[in-house]
Amino acid sequence: MTLFDDILREDEAPARYAEPNYRYLNRSARADVAKVREVLERWFSRYPDKARTELRGRLRSPNDHQHLSAFFELFLHELLLRLGCHVEIHPEASGGKATHPDFRVQSPSGNHFYMEAVLATDESREEAAARARLNELYDALDRMDSPNFFIGIDLEGEPKTPVTAKKIRSFLTNQLASLDPDEVAAAFESGGFRALPHWRIEHEGCMLEFFPVPKSPEARGKEGIRPIGIQMGEAEWLDPRAAIRDAIVSKGGRYGELDLPYIIAVNALGAHVRRIDVMEALFGKEQFTFRVTALRPTTEPEFSRAPDGAWTSESGARYTRVSAVLVAIQLLPWSVPRASVCLYHNPWAQKPYHSELCRLTQAIPNKDKGKMETVEGEPLGTLLDLSAEWPGA
Repeated sequence: MTLFDDILREDEAPARYAEPNYRYLNRSARADVAKVREVLERWFSRYPDKARTELRGRLRSPNDHQHLSAFFELFLHELLLRLGCHVEIHPEASGGKATHPDFRVQSPSGNHFYMEAVLATDESREEAAARARLNELYDALDRMDSPNFFIGIDLEGEPKTPVTAKKIRSFLTNQLASLDPDEVAAAFESGGFRALPHWRIEHEGCMLEFFPVPKSPEARGKEGIRPIGIQMGEAEWLDPRAAIRDAIVSKGGRYGELDLPYIIAVNALGAHVRRIDVMEALFGKEQFTFRVTALRPTTEPEFSRAPDGAWTSESGARYTRVSAVLVAIQLLPWSVPRASVCLYHNPWAQKPYHSELCRLTQAIPNKDKGKMETVEGEPLGTLLDLSAEWPGA
């Protein structure tokens, strides 16, 4: 059983906006994509036979969330094997519940622990659906014949229903055909983006504004150049910590009282996740307290955390059955050796974790100083035998 199809590949076009991850990986003839397929195929061949069919189905899913969830499990399995561990898939757990953790792991030293994998994404279902609708529109526009202009797009809001791509494409084709690229280029040189023609189209829940960007004389008329050149959107408030916290909470008490340490592995897929977001997800949002008299601060601000983390609450520590959380940031099939991965130990864990995952970078509680201290570990690329540039040079 193989993960990818045995087919002749000749298509070197980049991924389309609405193209599922697996479909692109399976059809692309690009050399870097071939390297990704080779590594994933090798990892898949080492996955246990009894669970391979189910994992294959999710890896080949057109639903990117399912695909990336299965990829994360495949990655974790391979990482554990490289650390010298024995891995059991979906074992019986001791917590008295019918659900099964993803892995029961035995380290080379004989220590056992459970591991559960979960994705954390900033997108709601509604936001993901809106993005999918826009991606269909962008793909339709990229199929336009636009020899003289790129298309700029400024977006406000999110479409609540499918966008009428055919009408928009026809409208833009006619508008661009009526323009002289040299005249538009001269207007841009003198007045910038404001001097360009702008066409606003309203759709349910959003406003799309299009504008032409002249191609250089050398690029005009060349085939194989996608028309979409610039995409802009409105500013939005991001809170990556909430997605990470909620992912941990969703798995924190899932298996009841366990007889072994329990690790939750989180792949944080938000585009702007930082270490500070992970700390806030675990221990609560950073805050400063000012003591005020007669409307004036009387002391220096005091640093503290709101009791709203995965491990903190108004009544004290919670989810103490979770021994540690392994957080990967933006771990994707083509970014493995460059992804940030850190093991965060729970200061209040009922069963502290001390095993092979400690070879990775760790955040370890220093109770005397009341803080977490980072200890650098072995890079993923070294453990998985992938160069820092992989799948490139």
